[in-house]
Amino acid sequence: MKPFKYCPMCTTVLRLKHVDGRKRKICGKCGWINYLNPVPVVSCLVRNSKGNLLLIKRGIEPEKGKWALPGGFQEVNETSEEAGRRELFEETGVKGEVVRLVGVHVQPSKTYGQVLMVGYEYKALNKTLKVGDDAADTKYFPKNKLPKIPFKSQRKLIKQFYN
Repeated sequence: MKPFKYCPMCTTVLRLKHVDGRKRKICGKCGWINYLNPVPVVSCLVRNSKGNLLLIKRGIEPEKGKWALPGGFQEVNETSEEAGRRELFEETGVKGEVVRLVGVHVQPSKTYGQVLMVGYEYKALNKTLKVGDDAADTKYFPKNKLPKIPFKSQRKLIKQFYN
């Protein structure tokens, strides 16, 4: 994410100052503070009756063409659980119900600085897979035959999921 040079509220040049124990860009005119927060992302961990894990082949960058957990960005006015349900359905055609929180991890991102990865286990409410939005393919993999997952935070979630 490109750093702010000007205040997005009043267009005044931002200056570095110590705020809350850190150097932050702040507007001397209106007081706006440029807090650098991670972007919330949800990953969905779904098992079938054989214990196999549902993955998608990514249809977009980053890591286009590689296998990963279904998921995506949490939108405004949406809980992380709702975001996961929405993304799971959009990418795989699976309707899901939250079972439990698996874990939360922060991961560097070239585009967003950092993402806050929230992983939930979902129970599949239907069995039919339908490749959808942002995915090139979707299928279940046995635990011992998982492809290499490109995102470190998702690898951590999968490890937590199976432990």
